[in-house]
Amino acid sequence: MQTTAGDAAPVRAPSAGLEAGPAHESASQRGLGLVTEAIGHGPRPSLERWQEDFSTIYRSGLFDHAWYAARYPDVGLTDLSPLEHYVKYGARLGRQPRADCPGVPDETADAAFVNPLAASIRRRDGTTAQADPDKPVVSVLCTTYNHARFIGETLEGLVGQITDFPFEILVGDDCSTDETAAIIAAYAARHPNLIAVPRARNLGSIRNLSDLAMRVRGEFVAFCEGDDYWTDPTKLQRQVDFLRDHPEFTLCFHPVRVVYEDMPGVETIFPAHCAPQPSLADLATRNFIQTNSVLYRWRYGAGEPLRFDEGIAPGDWYLHLMHAEVGRIGFLPQVMAVYRKHAGGMWAHASELARHRKLGGAEIALFRDLRGHFGGRFAASFAASQRMIFARLAEACLDEADVPGLHSLIAAHPDIAHEALGEMGFDIARLPAGDAEILRTWLEEQLTVSVVVTAPDHATDLHRCLDGILTQRGLFRLRIIVGYERAAQGAAPTVEACRALDPDRIAVRPRAQDLDPLRNLQDCIAACDSRYIAFCEPDTPWISDRKIAKQLRMLRTDPRLALCFNWVLVHRVAEGSLLPHEGQGRLATGPIRFSDLAGAPITAHRSGGLYRAAALKRLPDAFFADVRADDWLMDLHVADAGRVAFLREILSVWDIRDQRSWSDRPDAIQAARIDLRRRQFAAIFGRGRGFEPYALVCTVADLDTALSPEFARAHLEAPATGAGAEIEDGHVVFAGWVVPTYGGRVTLVAEVDGETHRWPVDQPRSDVIAALYGDAPAPVDEARCGFRFTLPFDRRLEVRLLIKAEDALAPWLSVTVAQKAEGVAFD
Repeated sequence: MQTTAGDAAPVRAPSAGLEAGPAHESASQRGLGLVTEAIGHGPRPSLERWQEDFSTIYRSGLFDHAWYAARYPDVGLTDLSPLEHYVKYGARLGRQPRADCPGVPDETADAAFVNPLAASIRRRDGTTAQADPDKPVVSVLCTTYNHARFIGETLEGLVGQITDFPFEILVGDDCSTDETAAIIAAYAARHPNLIAVPRARNLGSIRNLSDLAMRVRGEFVAFCEGDDYWTDPTKLQRQVDFLRDHPEFTLCFHPVRVVYEDMPGVETIFPAHCAPQPSLADLATRNFIQTNSVLYRWRYGAGEPLRFDEGIAPGDWYLHLMHAEVGRIGFLPQVMAVYRKHAGGMWAHASELARHRKLGGAEIALFRDLRGHFGGRFAASFAASQRMIFARLAEACLDEADVPGLHSLIAAHPDIAHEALGEMGFDIARLPAGDAEILRTWLEEQLTVSVVVTAPDHATDLHRCLDGILTQRGLFRLRIIVGYERAAQGAAPTVEACRALDPDRIAVRPRAQDLDPLRNLQDCIAACDSRYIAFCEPDTPWISDRKIAKQLRMLRTDPRLALCFNWVLVHRVAEGSLLPHEGQGRLATGPIRFSDLAGAPITAHRSGGLYRAAALKRLPDAFFADVRADDWLMDLHVADAGRVAFLREILSVWDIRDQRSWSDRPDAIQAARIDLRRRQFAAIFGRGRGFEPYALVCTVADLDTALSPEFARAHLEAPATGAGAEIEDGHVVFAGWVVPTYGGRVTLVAEVDGETHRWPVDQPRSDVIAALYGDAPAPVDEARCGFRFTLPFDRRLEVRLLIKAEDALAPWLSVTVAQKAEGVAFD
C-alpha cells in the first residue's frame, strides 16, 4: 500500500481539531489515516452481477464499442453505453459483442443467466491473478511548454497526492526555451515516480500529449497541463474510489476554480452548474469538463489503439467523448483544482473568432471525426457544428474582402462548403469551380447594394454623407444613386467632385424639373438594380464603416427578412445633445414583429436600415402619393410583406433640427402625433394589427394527451379559454405555474410559426405551493414555480406549449388566440 508518490512520502500533519495518531504508526499509516478521514472511506459497496461483467469485459478490451453501437442502432435510444446495454440486455438477446464473436441467445427463464463473454474471459484469465504491486494504478500526464512561472506549483500539486495506490507522473516538456526543463529535472530527482520526458524538438501540444499517452501504464489516467494545478491532496484518491465503486463509469470530473492572471482577484467556478448525472448527449453538446479535473478509466490500455490525430482540437473534449462513449460520466462536487487563464495559454484568444482563425481547421476536423462515432447518433449535430465554424471563418473573409482566404477555406473543406455557403444565403447551385477571381465575381453578383441619397441644399453635410458611404468595408458591389429633391445649387459641386473621384460607383439622377420628396424617392428606388437598398441622407450620416457589411449579413442569412435596421444615435441640434435612441434601447438584436412596429416608430429613420430591394419595389404607388407618408409608414408596408430585424449596434446618426421629425422623445405632443398616425394606419392595414386596443378570444386544448401527473402539474391562468382579453401594443400575456413531480429546473417551451422560444419557470408562487402541499415539503425551491411572458399578436396567434423538466420534454397545451368578431359576446 502506497500513501503518496515518490521515494520520500511527505507526512501530512493532522488538521486542527484532529488528534495525531499513535507514536508507533508509520508515516504511511498516518497519511492514509488522514485521507481516509478526509474523504470518508468505508466498506466498499458490493457490485451487482452486471457491474462485475461490465468491469471484466471492459478491462479485457474484447468488446467493440463502436461496432456494437453501429450494428444495433436501438442502443442509441436507451442512453446507455454500448457495453452497459450488452451486459444488461444484449447478451440475453444473443447479440454479438464484436463482429468476430457469435452471440448466444438466452434460453434461461430465471435470473441465473451468465454472460458468455464475461465467463469466457474469467476462465481464460483465472480468478486468482494478483495485481502487480509496483505497477501504477494511475498515470498522470502533464504537458508543458515555457511554463517556468507555473510548473513548480503544478508539480507540487501532483507529487503531493496522498493515495493508497502507486501512481506515476509523466511530464512531457515540449522543448521549452525557458527554465521549465530544469525545474522538472529537479523534481524528478526527488520523486522517482515523476518521469521527465524531454523533447529534442518541439512537437506541438497534441503530439506531445499523444506520445505521453502511449507510455501510460496505469488503469486510470489523469491530466494536468503545466500552467494549471491541483489544490486537494485527496483528488486522485477520491476519483479512483468513485470509479472502483462504480465500474460502469468510465470517467469522472469535478468543478475547478478559474483564475485570471491579468485580473488579480477575479475568480469563477467552471462549470458553474452541472447535472448530478451528466449524459453523453450533454457532453456532445458542450464541453463542460476542464482538462485538469478529469480521471479516465483508460479505454486504450487493452489492445485498442489511441488514434489521436494531431490535426484535431480541442483534444481534451475528444478524449472526454471517447470515454463517455463507452461508459457513464461521474461528477464529484468538490472543487479540487485551478485552471489558470493567461495570455500564453493555448485557448487564450481575444474572441471566439480569433480562436476559430487559429484553430478552426482543427475544430472542423474534430467534428468530422466525431460524426463516425456513437452509432451516428449525434452526426447531424456535429455536422451543424462544422458548418457553424466554417461559416464564422467565411464571414470573416467576407468582412475583410479576403477572397483568396475564402477560396482556400472552401478547398480545404469541400465536404461542408456547399451546405455551409447555402446556409449563409448564397446560391450554391451556381458555385463556381476555379480561381479566386471567379469566386469573387460569383460573390459580388449576389452582394449588390445601392445607396440612395436625396440631396437637399446642405453641401457640407452631403460631403460627409458620401464619405461615410464610400468608406464602407466588406465584400459587396456598391453603387450610389443621388437624387435632388429640388434645385440644390450648394450640393451640386460636392456631388460632381465626389463623382469625379469615383465615377464607377456614383450616379446622379437627371432632373428636368424638381420633384417632390416622395416622387424623388420613388424615382431613385426604381433606378436601383441591386439586391439590397440602403438610404443615407445628409442629416443622417453613417458613423461605422461596417454598417452595410453587418446588416447585409443578417439579410443574406435569412431570406425571410425584408429590413434590418440599426440602433441610431439621436443628435438634437438645438439642444446640443447626442444620445442613443431611447426606444430602440429597449430592443434586443433579433426579429421585430409587425405589431411591435405598429406601436411606435422604432425604426426611427430609413437611413438606419438596409432593405431587400424587392420589398421596396413592392411599395404601393399610393404611398408615394400620400402627403402624410413617412419612414414609419414605409417600414410598416415592408413589415407587412416580410420580416424585420433589429441590430443592436449604433451605426448611424440622426440630426433632428426641428420638432417635425419623429423622435424618441416621450412628450405629450409626440404621443398625440403617434396616436393620430396609428389610427390612420389602422385604416390602411386593418384592425387587429396592434394600432389600437382590441379584444381577443382564446382557445386552449391539451396537446396530444393530457399532461401526466407523474411528470408535472401545471395551470395556464392567462389567456383563459373563451374569455376576452383587452391588450395593447399587440402583445398577449401568458401566465401560470408548473410544479414538476420530482423537482428540478423547469423551462416553458413555446413553438410559434416554426420558431422555438424558452422561458424559465422562476416566478415566486407561494400560494400555489401552499395550496398543493400545505405544510409538506415541496419539490420546488423557494416556491418559484410561476411563469409570465408575452407574445406579439398579429391577426392570429397559434402556440404549442411544452414543459421541460431537467432533460425531459413533455407536450402540454395548444393555445389559439384570435380577434373577437364585432357583435359577438364572450362566454
